[in-house]
Amino acid sequence: MGSISRMIRAQSTHSPGHITSVGLGTFCDPDESGGATNDAARKSPMHSLLVTKMDINGQTNLIYKALPIDVGIIRGTTADSQGNITLEHESLLCDQKIIAAAAKNSGGIVIAQVKRVAADGSLKARDVQVPGAFVDCVVVVDEKDHDSLHRMSYPTAHNAVLCGEIKMPTGVVEAIPLGIRKMISRRAFLEVRPNQIINLGIGLPEGVASVADEENMLDYLVLSTEPGSFGGLPASGHEFGPSYNASSLMEMNQMFDCYDGGILDICFLGAAEVSKDGDVNVSRMAKDRLTGPGGFIDISQSTKNVVFMTPMTTKGLEISSTTSGLKIKKEGQVKKFVQKVFEKTFSGNEAVRRGQQVLYVTERAVFRRTAKYDVIELIEIAPNVDLQSDVIDQMDFVPIVSPALKIMDERIFRGAKMNVSNEMFGSLERRCTYHHQDHTMFLDLFGITLNSEDDVRWLFDGLREILRPLVKNKGKIDMVVQYDGFDIRNGLSSLYVNETSKLEEEMYNSVKRYTGHAFKRAQLKRQIKISEWVSKSYETLDNYNISKSKSHHHEPFFPILILLHIVGP
Repeated sequence: MGSISRMIRAQSTHSPGHITSVGLGTFCDPDESGGATNDAARKSPMHSLLVTKMDINGQTNLIYKALPIDVGIIRGTTADSQGNITLEHESLLCDQKIIAAAAKNSGGIVIAQVKRVAADGSLKARDVQVPGAFVDCVVVVDEKDHDSLHRMSYPTAHNAVLCGEIKMPTGVVEAIPLGIRKMISRRAFLEVRPNQIINLGIGLPEGVASVADEENMLDYLVLSTEPGSFGGLPASGHEFGPSYNASSLMEMNQMFDCYDGGILDICFLGAAEVSKDGDVNVSRMAKDRLTGPGGFIDISQSTKNVVFMTPMTTKGLEISSTTSGLKIKKEGQVKKFVQKVFEKTFSGNEAVRRGQQVLYVTERAVFRRTAKYDVIELIEIAPNVDLQSDVIDQMDFVPIVSPALKIMDERIFRGAKMNVSNEMFGSLERRCTYHHQDHTMFLDLFGITLNSEDDVRWLFDGLREILRPLVKNKGKIDMVVQYDGFDIRNGLSSLYVNETSKLEEEMYNSVKRYTGHAFKRAQLKRQIKISEWVSKSYETLDNYNISKSKSHHHEPFFPILILLHIVGP
């Protein structure tokens, strides 16, 4: 999908095509099927021209040839009689602009479907997403037909949250009942780390968001979708594409630019079939049944950490959780781990070449593909599951069994929350970064919640252990502390302030307390040169924001927020 999107963009500029390594080793590769859908396509004279290989500086790339567009059909919300198009009731920006430009610059025509017409000059320039110069014809859907002919998605005519008119309350993600989907989603979620930029595929991977919400981690992740939404919660099922409470939108071709450039930290994708060498098929299950890959190839080949999610078997699989782990009550009729996939949408060998970290997560086992073996390796197994009968016998091949085979976390199979947030944020030692040159310690408290007196003492006792040898060796230390995402429960403030004062007197030469980007800037100043006036400007803004929050915050929890700005480790 990303390569096709950029093919269209290339046509708008009369470029030869889109050049990328995305698609190598998959069915898009000319050495496989070159993207041909059927035998007729393979026999077409155009087949060998549409996707070709080219070496650039010793690196193999694919060229997706740009094609002239005779007619571009796009959709918007409002048009004026000049053809200017706005998208205020559309849930995504998609690629309306580049489709229109590509058709227009090919000598073709552009037809835009809209809900309504506005007077000339009444549309704000910043709201116009497709200029009237690109549009030849506007088709207005009668208001009575909006619900049937101008739907926002397959099931929804209009949703004010998905198009960004309003934001919905947080914490309303539906919890998944304990079962196959939740077990797989929980194990996959254990690969997540705070502040990561993530893509979730449609279907099973959507469960990762539900688990993140249940574990109170959703606010610490950036979820994105390939059609162009950043932040918020991606819509699921037939609503897939937009996001609830998205923080920003961009055109689809631009989002894939970001993905291909490596902006994603991790992605979670489904898998219809997995082969012995780690190939994955999601695009076609039979000769006459084409599903298509969507953005799967772009995402899976451009992300450093890839997690595929699938049940071990399907069509009739029944499981239950026990006090000791997992029980297979009835095995599925169809095996998902096969000798060879029907169509290669992801290449295990290509992943090894690219240096990707690839996991295959099921409800009862976890596999990985590495350069060490040319067969996937079994690295984890669910408690109470038999290695031979429940795992190996349910595969069409024999995997490598790791000599360090681990038991999957038992919390995955229990009804209660896993409560893994503290583990994900890392130990206190990992949160401390010491700079020898200027005897400064950076402490990141992001995500820590102090719920009891024991928690408060744990924090300060741990800091003393870390700081004591440094202070003994070089004297009192300069501290820079990050408070974004830090919380302390009511009733603990006095103890916290008292412990802070004692630690400051014992070990601090100076202390600066920040939230968010200010902390990152303080770290960067130790690594790169930043002009003095820029540094002072940032500090002025930081102080202004803090003082502004002191004078304008009126929520009931305001006293705690102020405390976090002015006292602490």
